[in-house]
Amino acid sequence: MQLDTLSGLTATLPSPSKEAVQVRMMRELFKRTRESALVGFLPVILIVWAHWEAQPRGQLLWWAGWALAVLGYRILVAHLFLAQPQAQEARRRSWFWLEWLGAMALAAVWVGSIRIVGTGQIDTLFYLRLIFIVALVAFVLSAMGIELRLYASFLTAMVVGTLLMLHLEYPAFVRELPVVNAAFVAYAAMLLIRSRGEQQRTHEWVRARLTQRLLLDQLNQTIQQELQMHEALRLKTMELEASNRKLGELATRDGLTGAFRRGHIEGELRRMVKAWERQPSDFSILLLDIDHFKRINDAHGHAVGDEVLRQLAAQAQQTLRGSDLFGRWGGEEFIALLPDTALPAALEAAERMRLVIQRLEFQGADGAVFGVTVSIGVAQLEAGVSADLLSQRADTAMYAAKHAGRNRVLAYQPGQSQRAPD
Repeated sequence: MQLDTLSGLTATLPSPSKEAVQVRMMRELFKRTRESALVGFLPVILIVWAHWEAQPRGQLLWWAGWALAVLGYRILVAHLFLAQPQAQEARRRSWFWLEWLGAMALAAVWVGSIRIVGTGQIDTLFYLRLIFIVALVAFVLSAMGIELRLYASFLTAMVVGTLLMLHLEYPAFVRELPVVNAAFVAYAAMLLIRSRGEQQRTHEWVRARLTQRLLLDQLNQTIQQELQMHEALRLKTMELEASNRKLGELATRDGLTGAFRRGHIEGELRRMVKAWERQPSDFSILLLDIDHFKRINDAHGHAVGDEVLRQLAAQAQQTLRGSDLFGRWGGEEFIALLPDTALPAALEAAERMRLVIQRLEFQGADGAVFGVTVSIGVAQLEAGVSADLLSQRADTAMYAAKHAGRNRVLAYQPGQSQRAPD
């Protein structure tokens, strides 16, 4: 079961393209080329130093210049390749041949050292050069081994060239030690076999790195998609909350004036009266009615009448405190609930509201400017008075204000008339 699960996970892993792997292998080849070429300056300096007294200096410096030029060429080609990522895939074949040319030049430098730098004697310096050559083909394995064709070419040039030079320049050495031929060939064969393993290990490492990069890209893409989804969900939630608030306002607010609907304001009135019964405190209400509102509708039309209701409600609410509640009681009647307010303070609040409304100006359909007035009744909650009775008392006071000539504020007094003149 676990093996099946692991196989399923492996099958879903992203797989880098063949071209991407080849480009990354080439990039790794040039990185190692640059590093190995920089290290290659040291043996050139050591050879020159070791032969400084044994060889003509002009000939020695000519070989050193040739060697340094080859190393510089390899560094330059590697740098140009690594500095141009956009051209790596398109010109991959050309870059390979430039690298191959540098490898062949490097082989020629070291094979040529047998003749150019050689003293003709089988001495310590002769063995030193052979040791450098043997070490070089092993050292370059780490740089060129990831490209089998390149390393095989370099190895062939080094082995064949070295044996040829030994036969031409040091025949006595080869006759005395014929095993040298077989030893060089066997050593080259072993290095070539190792290069195969080096290439496979690097290839697997490159594929793993590219797969990791693809997984990270997929993860980042998934995270971005999730962030976008969360943002979209957040916006949708905000829209839903706004819609719910609007629905709540539509359920509790009057669509024309923005004041609380009668059902909501009645519920708040009953709740406040119940709270007063548990803990008595000053509580008053005021009820206002627009004077001669029917005449306004008849003279100017219902559209103007609606504008009167809107502006009147807006201005009336501005005169109240934040703890006060203002609602539309019905038609052109409005109610205000004033917690922690005794009757004298409630009368003052009603008077401020009356004066603000009296200063309002409206323009009729014919262009004529007119104003409106209100009659306001005020009542204070007392022990034994219910919410219905309290609103009736405010209504009685309001009609008494109309009987008294309108455009005024009156508090509830027993015996007031509940009928208003037309």
